[in-house]
Amino acid sequence: MTAFKDVLDDDETAAVLTFVRNTFDNNASVVSAEEVAAVREATKDKEIFYSPEELLEQHPHK
Repeated sequence: MTAFKDVLDDDETAAVLTFVRNTFDNNASVVSAEEVAAVREATKDKEIFYSPEELLEQHPHK
């Protein structure tokens, strides 16, 4: 969420992610504010959007 990192706080971001993960009859676990904070810390130096190649490297197709 590089472009939105200052728009929503950790609690708000967690709520949005939890909502999205449970839409369309999915039953995913709740995303916590602590998880959001950890991801923000791990990606704090990222200033631009991830490229498709970067995403596929981190999350390859099975």
